[in-house]
Amino acid sequence: MGTVLDALAWKFLEKLGQLIEDEVIMTLSVKRGIESLKKNLEFFNAVREDAEALAMEDPGIDSWWKNMRNVMFDVDDIVDLFMVHSQKFLLPPRPVCCNQPLFSSFAKFSFDHRIAKRIDNINEKFEETKMNKEMFGFERTNRQQVQITIVDRSQTSTVDELEVVGEDIRRAVDDMVKMIVSNYNDNRSTVFGIQGMGGIGKTTLAQKIYNEQRIREKFQVHIWLCISQNYTETSLLKQAIRMAGGICDQLETKTELLPLLVDTIRGKSVFLVLDDVWKSDVWIDLLRSPSERGLNSRILVTSRNLDVLVEMHATYTHRVNKMNDYDGLELLMKMSLGPYEQRREFSGVGYQIVKKCDGLPLAIKVVAGVLSSKKTKAEWESIRDSKWSIHGLPKELGGPLYLSYSNLPPELKQCFLWCALLPSNFGIHRDAVAYWWVAEGFVTKMHGYSIHEAAEEYYHELIRMNLLQPKPEFVDKWMSTMHDLLRSLGQFLTKDHSLFMNMENSKALLNLRHLVISNDVKEIPAIEELKCLRSLLIFNNKNFKTINKDIFRELKHIRVLVLSGTSIQVIPESVGNLLLLRLLDLSYTKIKKLPESIGNLTSLEYLSLHCCRHLDSLPASLMRLSNISFLELEQTGIDHVPKGIAKFQKLYNLKGVFESASGFRLDELQCLPNIQRLRIVKLEKATPGGAFVLRNSLRLRELWFRCTMGANTHDITHYQMNEIERIQQVYEMLSPSSSLIYLFFEGFPGVRFPDWLCSEPEYKMPNLGHMYLNECISCSELPPAGQMPELLILQIRCADAVVNIGSELLGKGVSSATHITIFPKLKLLHIIDMSNLESWSLNTGNLRGRSEQLVLMPCLKRLFLNGCPKLRALPEDLHRIANLRRIHIEGAHTLHEIDNLPSVLWLKVKNNRCLRRITVVVESRVARAKETVVLVYLKCYRKQLNFCGNKWYSKCSPVVPKVIFRFSECSCVVRSVPTAQFDRSVLIFERKKSCCGGNCGCGSGCQCGSGCGGCKMYPEMAEEVTTTQTVIMGVAPSKGHAEGLEAGAAAGAGAENGCKCGDNCTCNPCNCGK
Repeated sequence: MGTVLDALAWKFLEKLGQLIEDEVIMTLSVKRGIESLKKNLEFFNAVREDAEALAMEDPGIDSWWKNMRNVMFDVDDIVDLFMVHSQKFLLPPRPVCCNQPLFSSFAKFSFDHRIAKRIDNINEKFEETKMNKEMFGFERTNRQQVQITIVDRSQTSTVDELEVVGEDIRRAVDDMVKMIVSNYNDNRSTVFGIQGMGGIGKTTLAQKIYNEQRIREKFQVHIWLCISQNYTETSLLKQAIRMAGGICDQLETKTELLPLLVDTIRGKSVFLVLDDVWKSDVWIDLLRSPSERGLNSRILVTSRNLDVLVEMHATYTHRVNKMNDYDGLELLMKMSLGPYEQRREFSGVGYQIVKKCDGLPLAIKVVAGVLSSKKTKAEWESIRDSKWSIHGLPKELGGPLYLSYSNLPPELKQCFLWCALLPSNFGIHRDAVAYWWVAEGFVTKMHGYSIHEAAEEYYHELIRMNLLQPKPEFVDKWMSTMHDLLRSLGQFLTKDHSLFMNMENSKALLNLRHLVISNDVKEIPAIEELKCLRSLLIFNNKNFKTINKDIFRELKHIRVLVLSGTSIQVIPESVGNLLLLRLLDLSYTKIKKLPESIGNLTSLEYLSLHCCRHLDSLPASLMRLSNISFLELEQTGIDHVPKGIAKFQKLYNLKGVFESASGFRLDELQCLPNIQRLRIVKLEKATPGGAFVLRNSLRLRELWFRCTMGANTHDITHYQMNEIERIQQVYEMLSPSSSLIYLFFEGFPGVRFPDWLCSEPEYKMPNLGHMYLNECISCSELPPAGQMPELLILQIRCADAVVNIGSELLGKGVSSATHITIFPKLKLLHIIDMSNLESWSLNTGNLRGRSEQLVLMPCLKRLFLNGCPKLRALPEDLHRIANLRRIHIEGAHTLHEIDNLPSVLWLKVKNNRCLRRITVVVESRVARAKETVVLVYLKCYRKQLNFCGNKWYSKCSPVVPKVIFRFSECSCVVRSVPTAQFDRSVLIFERKKSCCGGNCGCGSGCQCGSGCGGCKMYPEMAEEVTTTQTVIMGVAPSKGHAEGLEAGAAAGAGAENGCKCGDNCTCNPCNCGK
């Protein structure tokens, strides 16, 4: 696929060609040097594709390769410097004195002389490297462009669905969960271990256990901590506090954080996962003491080292074995071929490939990433027969891992190696890493994409290749991580010019090009000595407090400078010397001002000041940076944005901008032709105008609006009526273009939504896929979102004025020749914290009478209803949503009954105080899936709880799969009601009343008899406790035919309870023991 140098050579040729084509003013010596440089680069396009691998096997070639790489870096530096200086001299001079033009001419001549000399030196080095004829394959003439596999990401499966195969892991999960939840009431900390080699699936197993509903149900606090080899105590404590529900933003020391963690988990049950532990001291010296303050704690630890688990006194350790070949083949096929592709043709060669992966799931996944773009058997055989290992690589990094790297296009190789330099378990943000790659020059423009869009596609390609692992909590794969073994491979391949510095590896080479400093490094090295440095990244290192005032005079080749989360307060004026700097990230620092010299950074494209809360102003010189494409000002102390944003013609991403009296005005947005992501805050300060300022922003994809809601976000009196009317006028003028995909309202005090959202939104925003309406506290009527043809996700949160949801939300639907479809593509619907919502209707009566057939939400799969205490009933037409599979209902305290549900596969009902009855329809899903899980959480309100048995098996019609109900201290009765339909059974869950119907108030143990007169209350619900009870219905794996399912259910019931009654058993719970 080509070497990294291949990508560099083509990039430099493009730059040199542009210089010559643009006829940039240069002296004759510079022009000759550049022409020679171009010829040499064309020669080096013929470098052998396997040169990188040969360099690891042969010391002589390795020396040649290093020299060649250094020459390429020098070419990049000299070309960029020349281009920057040439543009600088072309700018109209600012008059300072009468001798200015003469001085400029002399400076230009002096600079050209220096450039010519450096180019001559580089050309001499090129001539020396040409002597090694064996390193060139002159048959290479054409370079293949990087191929990006375009997939519909909305259709891809979650990581969890794809990665978990085989009965071994399912059995291991079930066994460990049973052990963890047994003896739950023991008031002590217990450690459980998972041990195995790197890449064998320890973390996957731990994730399955962590997400198990029995674990989520039993424990009140769930904490996941990734323990790298170089963790810091403060960062771990902060993460633990946040996951336990605490806030620790202002605390920085272990002495402050430990007591807060203790207070946060005191009296609560805790499930804690410590992933990838290398030393036992993280538990013994840091986390054991606070964990023991919890009510009871269970700790799950993954480690490669068994001795670590012994030192932590693990009660039980599960050893993860290598994956068998059958399961390995299933995993390979799942992750390399689509769900509907023919697999039989590839199974033979696939099995042979799996054998070479030696049972390691990580190895199988990365090889599957290579195969995913190979669509013929011959291509699979080519991968099988290619060179999987090379001499010189550590054993654990060779084979499949190196194969996956070597098959990357050159551009993606650079991106992968760059990610490998980031800290262990680092959350790789899609937007941030895309800008890093662009700033480094790794990204090649693609037809139909901007360079930033191309970088985002690179990111998703690395995920598709399984070289980055997306975090499952982010639906759009916005954040990912890199496995430690892949990270080690990348760092090994770049060890001669790049360094991740930590306590164990702190020696920097003088010709270092990339440096990342860990947050555990207490003494920052003399960075000014690293004169070849191209990128410097320091994340969350509080020991980095000051910057030498002259340091940036030496680091002239820096392109990327990230100081995020450090303790610096002052940026020296010498930063203005970084003429090649393209990315500057000062987020989460304590800086109080930016130097005026920042206006000299003519190459700067990215500037992040996010959460610089001590920064109260921006320098006027900032407005001179015409190449800026990313500017982030959110959550700073800035109260004034200078006028002149309109000059940033390349602006692609603008966050945290707002109007101020003599500064930025919203009408400047009309002058930003390339804007794609825009966040406007403090809209209460804006002044309405006549123009639609975003109507012609034809590339706009993401739009955020935010008004400051004050300390109390529900205080409608925060704004006067005249202010609210003015704010509504401002929102009207912000009508977006038809290209919009994401829309966010975050705090809107208006009493009605803008007309562009309420009147025919299907024409004004035909591409809108995601809409979030959060804290729109005064709007009593929702927009007609059901008319939006591409809407995938809808969230409505804290709409306090909404009492009824009905036809206004459904709108008139989307019409075709034969159908009217309401919400034709909606997949997720979230209705959250609607404090006054009383009724919700899906009635489409306003559309009846028309000849077209009505279709309601045909694609909706998930419904999340939380925090609607006044909601009296679910919509009567909910059963019409045929594909709804997952429903979560919580905090609906006025809801008495849940019925009219479609045949869902997953149902969660929790903390609904007045709930009396749940009716569930179970249909046959044999053809659809092997497993179906339905979860029902019931909240009891009595300390004396009634048991209905541990398991109950439904006796549905023969075609209905076996259904298991697990009861955990649940005061309810379950009835199975047969229906006329052959393929379904209705299951009814009802609160259990006393024998007299609840008249006396005695409870379910009442012996008064039916003649008792009393208060007619339901005593089980009079007193609230914190225990949450569970009913779980799980459909067992299908045998492939309907026959035998009912008998299997009865047999299972008998085995569980010791009953041998067989099909005629009526025991519930069984206690006959026959």
